[in-house]
Amino acid sequence: MIDLSLRVGVPVVALIGVTFWLLPASAAVELLLILALLPVIVWILSRLPEQVKQGLQPYFGIRYAGPVIFAVGLSLPFWAGDFELRFYSEMLILGLLAMSLDVMMGYVGLASFAHAALAGVAAYASAIMLTRYGWSPWPAIGFAVVMGTAITTCMGAFSVRVRDIYFGIITLVFGSVAFIVANSWVSVTNGEDGMTIDLPTLGFLGLFGVETGEFSHFWYLTFGVVFASYLCLRLFLRSPVGLVFMGIRENERRAAYLGYNVNAYKIFNTAVSGFFTSVAGVLLLLKNGIIGTEQMDVIHSGEIVIWSVVGGLGTLVGPFVGASFVHFLNDFLGEHTERAILVIGLFFIITILLAPKGIVGSIIEVWRVQPQAGSEE
Repeated sequence: MIDLSLRVGVPVVALIGVTFWLLPASAAVELLLILALLPVIVWILSRLPEQVKQGLQPYFGIRYAGPVIFAVGLSLPFWAGDFELRFYSEMLILGLLAMSLDVMMGYVGLASFAHAALAGVAAYASAIMLTRYGWSPWPAIGFAVVMGTAITTCMGAFSVRVRDIYFGIITLVFGSVAFIVANSWVSVTNGEDGMTIDLPTLGFLGLFGVETGEFSHFWYLTFGVVFASYLCLRLFLRSPVGLVFMGIRENERRAAYLGYNVNAYKIFNTAVSGFFTSVAGVLLLLKNGIIGTEQMDVIHSGEIVIWSVVGGLGTLVGPFVGASFVHFLNDFLGEHTERAILVIGLFFIITILLAPKGIVGSIIEVWRVQPQAGSEE
């Protein structure tokens, strides 16, 4: 107990000290109160009677929460400004990127350190088709998603025969190679200067067009794509194939003994992850109108892994929450200091020590109703 108090207490004291050192007193107090919400929420949920949890749980499921989230998303442009729409759009895209990693890391146990590079590949493929070959938007986007998915699948095919940290090392090599190619193939990618595009208008069956340069239009596009992606992934990961993924994660050898082709399922898993990673990469290009090699480096891939771990692996919504929360912290701290990484790094350490299952994972653990003694009779 004393050892745990020391291991947690030292980072907490350091976080408080660094926060007051870097930020004005009012901002420091506000940030610390926000960060304190997690343990308070977990403590409150852990003290609720089982009957209360059982009665409230249906209202937090997708059947009730989904329509509420959908209504908020539709109404957001009516009460939020352009800056807020741009901020929340980027938050959704980063959340989708983290969810795509969770498909591999949280549901099969494959740690990838190449997802930023893979998203960059899709963004570059789309930009090249739009600018150098003059393709219309939808064919360019389709080509980019296919290209990103194919490269991710190839990465999986090369990597699935190894496990644990060795798989991560191979993905790290793939990501590094993609970064080097994008940086050195100047005649195609413009190297360090990156590529810019004219933000296109996406037509939908001739009925209406989405002007990606308009904040409200792009918000609706991003919200629709991310919301639909979450629902698709949720259904897919609860299907028999998703259950096999989780079985491989828990005991790969037993899954093989039961007759499942483990390597084939792993490759398929990387393909699914690559598809949604590519979609996120294209959305980032459409949001910014530019793609640069700095967005593909290993550091950004490592950040995606951290978002997922902090949010809660294997929960799908957890990595989304982790990415969104870190995006908020970066924006909040960026208004006051250039050393935001110090505060965020200490927050990561404390979260892992106090909540090894991540933010959402810890909430799910205390929110779950425990079976009553004798209930199986």
